[in-house]
Amino acid sequence: METPNTGPHSPKWQYRFDFFARHGAPKTKEYRQALKELPFAGKFKVNINLFALFFSWIYLFILGMWRKGLVVFGLYVALIVVSFFVPDLLVRALAAALGLSVAMSTNYSYYAERVQGKVSWNPFEGLF
Repeated sequence: METPNTGPHSPKWQYRFDFFARHGAPKTKEYRQALKELPFAGKFKVNINLFALFFSWIYLFILGMWRKGLVVFGLYVALIVVSFFVPDLLVRALAAALGLSVAMSTNYSYYAERVQGKVSWNPFEGLF
């Protein structure tokens, strides 16, 4: 299989792009099987983006994925509105789930946009 045209990206992004090119999206069986075979540091590098975990929509804007950033921002605004009507514990759980989902989907979304040319509004592309 050919190595994707990744351009001027860091070695960390090159590693992620190569993994996605060989094994597909996170929702595929091949991806999950290949991820199991990686050491812990490799799993973490491919599967989670810490900047996206802590800065979510801001980091998506920095990466140039403004469409996805707007959707995530809208989800956080909706969560703030919901927070007035539901228990605080539920809001915290939903915010944590949203943050983790963004962190787990950002790497593949960036790959899909930069390498495959797929521009979309779905911030969870490849995850579900």
